[in-house]
Parts: sequence; C-alpha cells; structure tokens
Amino acid sequence: MARLLRQPTIEYWLPDRWETPEGQPCDKNTPGAVFQKARKVAKDTARAEKRRRLSRKWYVEYRDADGVRRRVPGYTDRKATEQFAAQLERRAARQAEGMIDPFEEHRKRSLRDHLADYRRELDARGDNPRHVSIVASRLTALLDGCGFQRMGDLAASRVMDWLAQLRRDRPAVPLPAGKELFTPKEAGAILGIKPASVGTAVRRHRLEATGDGKKRRFPRATVEALQDRLCRGASVQTSNQYLTHLKAFCRWLVKDRRMGDNPLIHLERGNVETDRRHDRRELTADELRRLLSVAAGSDRTFRGLTGPDRFHLYATACATGFRASALASLAPEAFDLDAESPTVTLAARHAKNRKMKVQPIPPEVAELLRDYLRGRSAGQPVWGGTWASGGKGAEMLRIDLDAAGIPYAVEGPDGPLYADFHALRHTYLTLLGRGGVDLRTAQELAGHSTPVLTARYSHRRLYDLAGAVEKLPKFLPGQSNGTEAAALHATGTENAHPSTIRRPESTTPLVRCLTYPLNQPADIGEHSVASAGIGEAMAGGEEERRNPRNDKPLDTVRHPEASSDIRVGEGTRTPDIQSHSLTL
Repeated sequence: MARLLRQPTIEYWLPDRWETPEGQPCDKNTPGAVFQKARKVAKDTARAEKRRRLSRKWYVEYRDADGVRRRVPGYTDRKATEQFAAQLERRAARQAEGMIDPFEEHRKRSLRDHLADYRRELDARGDNPRHVSIVASRLTALLDGCGFQRMGDLAASRVMDWLAQLRRDRPAVPLPAGKELFTPKEAGAILGIKPASVGTAVRRHRLEATGDGKKRRFPRATVEALQDRLCRGASVQTSNQYLTHLKAFCRWLVKDRRMGDNPLIHLERGNVETDRRHDRRELTADELRRLLSVAAGSDRTFRGLTGPDRFHLYATACATGFRASALASLAPEAFDLDAESPTVTLAARHAKNRKMKVQPIPPEVAELLRDYLRGRSAGQPVWGGTWASGGKGAEMLRIDLDAAGIPYAVEGPDGPLYADFHALRHTYLTLLGRGGVDLRTAQELAGHSTPVLTARYSHRRLYDLAGAVEKLPKFLPGQSNGTEAAALHATGTENAHPSTIRRPESTTPLVRCLTYPLNQPADIGEHSVASAGIGEAMAGGEEERRNPRNDKPLDTVRHPEASSDIRVGEGTRTPDIQSHSLTL
C-alpha cells in the first residue's frame, strides 16, 4: 500500500535582528541601527540558525514489481499526489504480471536523446569520426525537417515527402540588376554560404575570378554558375544516404530494445541510375602512361608531395587499389618488399571494413618502391600530410591531369564521368578484369563485401563487348565449318596438343603500365622509354584492346597466406588458375 509523506529538510536562517551600517548586531536604540528580516543563508554563514521543516512537495513511498521499496517525488498538491500513487501501484501490479509495455519509458524520451545515444554507440564501435559526424548531422536534419519529436511520430509518408522535397530544385535569388562584380561577402550572402566557401567553390569548379585578398572579385557569370549548382536539388544517391542512415537508426532502436518494430522497414531506395551526378571512369592505357610520366618529371609540390612522391603514390594506388585514406596511412614498415611475394599490409584501423588487408604487389613495383623507401623514417607515413584528410586528392590529381593534357571530366551516356583520385581504384579493378582475373578474385583484392560492388568498379566499354561477341562461333548458313573448328581448337576443346596452350606471361599488363626507369626524361611521346613498355603492356596491343577476353591470364601472386597453381590438363582444357587463400 502506497503512503504519502513529506520529507524533512534542514535549512539555515539568520533570525530577525538589528544591525549597524557596518553589519554588526546591535540594539534597536543604537543610532543608525537597521532592522533586517530573517532570511535563508548558506550553511557556513556566521550566526546562522539550523531549522528543520517539512518539504512543501509530497512524496510517494511504494513497492515496485520486485518488492523493492521506493520513494519518488510527487506534487505540492496532496490530491494530485494521491492519484499519482495509485498510478504507480497499478503499474507495479501490471509489471509483476508481465502486462506492462516494456518500451513505455523509451517512448517518453525525445528522439534527440536517442540520437545522442546512437552517436555514442557508433563511436564505441570505432567508426570513423568523420563518418559519425556526417550520420549525426544528416539524421538531425531529417528528424527536424519531418518534425519528429518522439518515436511515436515516426511516419514513412512524412519521410518520403521530406526526401522528395530535398531532391527538388530551389528558386534562385535574383542578382542585383547591373552589378557585374561581387565581393566574397556579397556573393556569400546571395548564395547562402560563408565568404571563404565561395573561393573554395570557385577553385574547385575552375570558375573565373579577379584580384587577391580584399580585392578579390567574382564576375556575375561565376556567381550565376555557383547559384545554379547550389539551387539544384539533392541527387537520388544523396537522398538514399539519408534514408539508409534513418533506417539504420531505427534498426538500432529495435535491437537495443527501445522500440517494438521498425515503422520504416518497408521503405525502398530510389533508382540512382536515373540521376547520376559524379560517376567515375577508369583511365585508359595512354592516359595512365602520360599521367605517370608527367608526375615523375614534375617540379611542383602539392601539400608536401613532390612530383616523384606523387608518381610513386599513383603507381602504388594503381598496383594495390587502396583508397586515398589507406594510402596516406602507410608507413615504411607496411611494405614487405624483400619477401618472395612482395606485399603491402593495411592496418585494420585504417581499412574501411575494419579488417587487416595484406595486399600482394607486382615484383617490379616492389623494386620501384624499394629504392624510393630507402632511408625513410619508421612509423612516419610515406605520403603524409593533409592531401587525404582534407579531401584534396582529386585536386592534386587534377593538376597532374591538366599538365598531361588529360581531361578531368568527359561526357558519358548518363552525364559527366570524372577522373578523381578514386578513379585510380576503378582503373586498378578494370585492368584486373581486362587481364582475365575472375570476379571473385578481384573482389578479394578489392576488399569488397559482395561481387556486385566489385562489378561496379570494373568498367566494360564497347570494344570489350565487341571483342567478346567476336568469340561466338560462326552459325549462319553457308559459313565454313573450318572456322568454327579453329575457334574450338583455340579454346582447347578439340584435342589440342599441350604445346599449343598459351602460358601466362612473366609480366602482367598492370605491372608493365606502372614501371619504367625514373632516370629517363618525362617524354610522353609514343616512342619514349615509358610508352614503349606501358602502351604495349596496358593496352595489350591493338588485338588486346579489341578483344580483352584473350587467353592470357593475369599472373597470380604468391604470398604466405595464398598460393596459386596453374594446372594444365592433357591437352583437353585451357590453363586453370586457382587461387587458394586462407583468408577466404
């Protein structure tokens, strides 16, 4: 049975008194005496009296479902406190019978409080701080935009309406008539961004500007171009990211026993193929050759990276497929270049999937890096600095692309295709595919969770498809059967002699692309030392470029955790390359 009571409290008071102007107690007849009423003071105040009194607020004492006696504050009104006590008793009885809602307390909390707990959960998992910040900011914007205060407010229809509004274009603010030049402050006020961000956007998009410092001015055409970009609605890909974060947040609420079910589980992502904004492309053989040549001979330094630094960085990126952040974290001890099969080890804390990656590299690239890394300090990043953490990899690569005469963006069927730093990873996987590496092996080298993701990185152009189609046997009436027999014989299915089966070459196309003597001049002509090996190796000659699915498999790499065996049968099948990895 619950009971109501008032808790005794201890207070300290100075009683009624007469004081002199100096604050000393005195008689009321003392000249200048001032009467002071009693007042509550701190415990350590001189001449303070301790008083005990009952609290104005009523308290409820009851037993919970486990029989534990608890005391909780009620109200100053006794009647209201009695009703509160009865409610607590009913709740304890329902809880003892297993009839209470286990999510009742969580429903009373605001979604902002749950989001703060979710952010701490992501931090505890060891997620990248930048990723955690992006997730939290996007969820905050979405919850505020939809007006969600508590879990009961979550509604799929309001989420989809907000995302649709996010994708809509916004009306542009009219520019002042007759004004042709704008200061950074004026442009920022029109665009709704900081003045410093205006200059960053102008440099990123290669727009016109005049003057420096306080004399910096932006032409009207520049401001209009930035306005067109900023007023454009978000892409479907960005909208999908907001939805993905929200659904992950709701799944966490369910797993953490804060919510009974996920009200957004049925929502589906939009089709990103209809709204591509930043598709990447792979570099062609000629483009990669010219890029490496120009970087090796460049005398320009970008954020502490010299031309030779960038050359070795680009070569390592194309030989490992590592992302920019992973490359920036590599120290000299991460390279095992003297082993029978050279490798680069990426620590789990720097990998996107938080798993250690031991990546084999071609011996020729290892030889190139051996001279470059000689004398480097252990524990210090080889390509350190802010080029990766500041997101400047694309800007760095674009400078070298311009110097090599390679376009940063080219028109594609669904919009521009960009050659930013991540395009080097696309180039790596595309070269593997064109070299005959199967999708499962490419997935393992890329560190992807599914082969579907790897397939997005491995590009196939029209000449790749045309070369595959040309492998079809001749089936039209009147065509010679000898042609078909020759085609079957070439595949090893017509009792081919073992001597006719083509073995793997000692050097892969990827290796021949990335290595050439650094002491040679950075000549990007067709007959330079660089192009002699690179053009023939990467493009594989006109025949390989026309028909990339040739029967020359890419050399496999042996390392302590994986081995490759080339099994040649009795002349009845083509070479069968199997990769046995303990990490699979």
